[in-house]
Amino acid sequence: MLKNHLKIALRTVLRYRNYTILNVMGLSVGVAACLLLYVVYSYESGFDKFHSKYDRIYRIVRQTDYATGQTDFTPGNPLPFFAALKVDVPQFEKLVPIYGTLDPQVTILGKDANKQTSTKKFYEDNEGLLTVPEFFDVFDFPFLEGSKAVLKDPNVIVLSQRQAEKYFGKWQEAMGQFVKINNKTVMKVGGILANPPVNTDFPIDIVVSYESKRQQPLLFGFGGFESWGGTSSSDQLFVLLPEKVKPATIDQLLVKFVAKHYDSKKDNFKITHFLSPLSDQHYDDRFPNYSDHIIAKNVLWTLVIIGILIISMACINFVNLATVQSTRRSKEVGVRKVLGSGRSELMRQFLSETVLIVGFAVVMGVIIAVLSMPLLGKISRVPADLPVIQNPRLWLFIAGLAIVVSFVAGFYPAVVMSGFRPIEAIKSKIANRSLGGVSLQKTLIIVQFGISQILVVGTIVTIAQMKYISNLDLGFVKEGVYSVNLDEAYKSRFETFRNQLLQNPDISSASFSSDVPSSDNNWSGNFAFDNRGKDEDFQLFTKFADEKYFKTYGMEFAAGGPYLAGDSIGSCVVNETFLRKVGIKNPEQAIGKNISIGRGKWQPIVGVVKDFKANSARDAAKAMVIQPSSEFYWYAGIKMQTKNVSRAVAAIEKTYAQVFPEVTMQGKFFNQSIEEFYNQERQLSLLYQIFAGLSIFIACLGLFGLATFMAQQRMKEIGVRKVLGASVSSIVGLLSRDFLVLVLIAILLASPVAWYFMDKWLQDFEDKINISWWMFAVSALLAILIAFTTVSFQSIKAALMNPVKSLRSD
Repeated sequence: MLKNHLKIALRTVLRYRNYTILNVMGLSVGVAACLLLYVVYSYESGFDKFHSKYDRIYRIVRQTDYATGQTDFTPGNPLPFFAALKVDVPQFEKLVPIYGTLDPQVTILGKDANKQTSTKKFYEDNEGLLTVPEFFDVFDFPFLEGSKAVLKDPNVIVLSQRQAEKYFGKWQEAMGQFVKINNKTVMKVGGILANPPVNTDFPIDIVVSYESKRQQPLLFGFGGFESWGGTSSSDQLFVLLPEKVKPATIDQLLVKFVAKHYDSKKDNFKITHFLSPLSDQHYDDRFPNYSDHIIAKNVLWTLVIIGILIISMACINFVNLATVQSTRRSKEVGVRKVLGSGRSELMRQFLSETVLIVGFAVVMGVIIAVLSMPLLGKISRVPADLPVIQNPRLWLFIAGLAIVVSFVAGFYPAVVMSGFRPIEAIKSKIANRSLGGVSLQKTLIIVQFGISQILVVGTIVTIAQMKYISNLDLGFVKEGVYSVNLDEAYKSRFETFRNQLLQNPDISSASFSSDVPSSDNNWSGNFAFDNRGKDEDFQLFTKFADEKYFKTYGMEFAAGGPYLAGDSIGSCVVNETFLRKVGIKNPEQAIGKNISIGRGKWQPIVGVVKDFKANSARDAAKAMVIQPSSEFYWYAGIKMQTKNVSRAVAAIEKTYAQVFPEVTMQGKFFNQSIEEFYNQERQLSLLYQIFAGLSIFIACLGLFGLATFMAQQRMKEIGVRKVLGASVSSIVGLLSRDFLVLVLIAILLASPVAWYFMDKWLQDFEDKINISWWMFAVSALLAILIAFTTVSFQSIKAALMNPVKSLRSD
């Protein structure tokens, strides 16, 4: 019986090939879109879930509530936190301090620590972490060679398999060899890890023993193992809870711990440490992770909803085309019923046809999705070479999708066609079914174009927001500044490097700093102002830079100016937000006042720089202090004054190699750093554009099929009208009018929904556009134009047909 159903189904789909092609095209595009979105969702939602103790791993994070109502969040903890917590809160099964990322320069020495036998050097961007042996008790990163015990000793490094192959050719030859980190410390390779899964937020290609930092506090980061006053988001603490211990119990113990170790009597703020589950690490943008890759859960759910909407539109197409096609097959149904076919048998037959069409569409959809993986890699963070075909869960998803689509798309048409009365069917007196007095086809067209309208408005809003951000006054010059890495071990040569650069007419200035102006890589801490005895009620973010920093990046002063070269008294520059928060309205009044950062020495303010965007447009401006400290000059910003950028970069590279032959230069333009802030928004905008386009394409396929059918249904009417003198334009208007009314209804219903969701999305930005009427007008005009063009193609074709042919049968 099944074989017979499939044989008849194959004949039917081939007989009505135009109908089949439209359905396969719509469904295959919908399936491909769904699969690609599933790949993104599966990748992003699977971060670090491979750890066997995933549900018991937490990160201790910090919340600071100020008297002003401001709240700051950080995943960082003061360096003494770890040792004190081990003593005061013994309820943890494991405590794992981590410092990352290292961004080290690695020089390959070979088998002799005292004699360099290799000239290979590598600069590893956003790689590496410092940790303790217990890290591998908590997280599942297995060793291929060596063991966690090696991390008890200082100056030991563990590499992943791929990193060992990068450095030494074969990973088996890496054990026991020596490397030099940041041209300072010789370390021995003590272990090799299996390559980690692609979706982890831990950069474990390079793991250095935490004991190395204890012995050399300034090897990585700021040091300060005795200071409770400052925090860095690089210093994080992970814990493993015993199976029966609840997070709320630990949170209560942390309250007592904070009261014991923080001197809160002098503070105008409240510090709270609490447990944040590992399951939130990839999604909670309040607390940065080591991969700098965070995606909000609402973004993931948006992708899921878009996938559901796209496949729903494809199913709507199928239902629409199948129901109008049913009137052409009514005689077939009537004859088969007269010959004894029951309703259940007819339903099985029609469902077999649906399954066959869906099967073709799924195969085509999988092919389209696989071919689109390189594009997906460019518009999302999913690796382009991700082996999706080998993922068994993907095939389960495909099978489930095929079953759901077959049922959703095929059930209603099967019920409709199998329910025809034989006499009416044979006489071709079947009319279009209605739903609540409104034609089902019309209702579904409204739904389709409503979905398209929401996606198109979303696309327009995201494009407008990204354009607004790109044109935002950032408070500094972002074009023409080239940033290169520095090694503070050679700070005695910094001035030589600058002087040689300035001899080049293509370069106007150069400065040294801890980072570029627009960066999240800032040290934050508490501070006191104007010789007051207690700390202020907000955190102060610190950048370290020389006196040329302000000129190089084109910053403007509201009062005062930069500190002097070689400043020895710790002069500093603050921003306007700092003044607002301490209650100073006139910038000139701030000059000469003192601040004490982390309860250190008092430093005079010599300048007030106008606010600049030190963070992304999502965040409000932060109180900032900039001060000189050559120990933390890790980057050089080089301002160019030429259109021949490649020549200037080549000159920088040559000078760098001459002055710092020991260091591998890594450079990029400043505007690239700014763009990295908005990767998620940019990718979301691209996804909106692509899937909005796909939704319009699918809607147009359905509209094209319906317009074709309606034109064929009214062929005799059109012939009569032409004989009576109707023009082509009047016939086109007649056939298009009903469809355009449906599109207008869809626009009216969808616009408030689109406004609600996009307004909610914009609330995540401190600097944002206002949603304007023209965005809806453009989207509406686009929908009307596309719908009219689609319908007109068939309408004009019908209007131009010779009326004799259409009337001949009568």
